[in-house]
Amino acid sequence: MPKTNDETTTDNHQEVALSLVERLRNALATPDSSSANHAELLADISRLQLVVENPLDTIYRIGHQTWQNACVRIALELGVFDIMVAKGEDQVDGQDLALACGADAVFLVRIMRVVVALGLCTEVGVDKYRANSKTTIMTIPQGISSFKTWFDIFTPAAAKLPEYMRSQNYQNPTQSTSSAFAYATGSEFWNHLHKTPIQSQLFNEFMATRREGRPNWYDLYPIDRELSPSSPEIDPILRGESDILLVDVGGNRGHDLVNLKAKHPNLVGKMILQDLPDVIAHASFSPEDEIEAMPHDFFQPQPIQRISLLSFWFLVEKLTDQCDRHEKQQTPAPTTSAPSSMTGPMHPAATSSLTPPRP
Repeated sequence: MPKTNDETTTDNHQEVALSLVERLRNALATPDSSSANHAELLADISRLQLVVENPLDTIYRIGHQTWQNACVRIALELGVFDIMVAKGEDQVDGQDLALACGADAVFLVRIMRVVVALGLCTEVGVDKYRANSKTTIMTIPQGISSFKTWFDIFTPAAAKLPEYMRSQNYQNPTQSTSSAFAYATGSEFWNHLHKTPIQSQLFNEFMATRREGRPNWYDLYPIDRELSPSSPEIDPILRGESDILLVDVGGNRGHDLVNLKAKHPNLVGKMILQDLPDVIAHASFSPEDEIEAMPHDFFQPQPIQRISLLSFWFLVEKLTDQCDRHEKQQTPAPTTSAPSSMTGPMHPAATSSLTPPRP
């Protein structure tokens, strides 16, 4: 008897699943720490999950993500992760955890079911928990500021996105002042941060820690070749026409420049950090860093005209059609030695009105 469509599909899913399991077995047997292989391993795990899930599993998993994030945000607010990490290898009872947090025990145990299911801690017995490696990330600035930024600042805009796009007849937005973020909050992104100091500080902390443990632009850009004393890129400095090596446009508090200087201490020339005044106010450097902080709105013309390298790394525009305008504003007028311009990768959501530019 010929197989039905459902039977054929099931057989095909089994073949795909077994193939993915074999790929995962081989990848784990010969571990490769490169970011590309790490990403491919995670992609195969996601593919395997999709093959094994039935359609209802998938839609339920997607639908529950909002509530899962809310539970993690509550756990973060209550200090759950700090308490567990402080216990080290010792387990903590749900009742004791609730007492330490000042929360109702029944409520907290319900929150902890989600936290455990997401892998952010380990349940070692009935209502008994222990910290794991994922717990720790929620106790350091990188994890805390990242999650709070996504949830506190961007989730309200995401929740309003369907309503906003319906009001726009599903036309691609063209003005940052008329975006899902502005629709949800009543203000364009930067104005919103200016009016909400707590969220502004949170966003700046997120920007300062987001690349920790991941490749940065100076790990990819050929610094030794392009900015060595023999490189034509630094001719203006060697000729005494300029003392500026690099301008980091939208560089937040200058963490990239400090790390660059530490990794390449023999670089010739001064480095300039540019960002909005409220951000620059929190940047501080030692004299040996040779870094100067300069308030600058990157939608305004670039005030420095002699630059060896102009960096826009990880700078994301409000709308894709603003990118050309931004780069034209920042690129100095032609000189005998035009600056290199290194623009970082675009955020996946940069084509929507939801994600604002990143400094």
